[in-house]
Amino acid sequence: MPALHGKMRDIGLLALRIAVAFVFIYSGYMKLGPNHAMTSSIFGKLIGPESAGSFWAYFVGLAEFGGGLMVLLGVFASYAAVWLAIIMVVAIFTAHWGGPVTGYFLAVSLLGSCLALMGNGAGAYRLVKTECHCPKCKMVEDDKGGCCTDKKSEVSSCCKDKK
Repeated sequence: MPALHGKMRDIGLLALRIAVAFVFIYSGYMKLGPNHAMTSSIFGKLIGPESAGSFWAYFVGLAEFGGGLMVLLGVFASYAAVWLAIIMVVAIFTAHWGGPVTGYFLAVSLLGSCLALMGNGAGAYRLVKTECHCPKCKMVEDDKGGCCTDKKSEVSSCCKDKK
């Protein structure tokens, strides 16, 4: 059953990435396009003048859209999850602070999802496979990043069953 457990973990990470990416890509798109004026106004009220609100709407929209795409494709998903988590922490303490508890549900869920992606990475099903995802490689502590990232084209012994 260990092989099934590993596959279920990767399928679960893929499902998590798809769900998180959907929310952030859509939210970023709305900040950049159809709802930019409204978002700028809201950010302007939270931060300062309307011009600053417009800048922050574009900045956050691009970060959400780009981070969502990176998470969806599994391209540096752990790094993208870091900045998406920062966005969610800022959103919790600015936009949602003092509101009803139900207003925190999505933000806290997304924050937890980003933290999970930060700790686990994208899993096996991703576009760019420059790092190994097997547990043995994660345990190797050297400056090469694990046993699969050697400079030779040979596959390391711990990953022969994975490739």
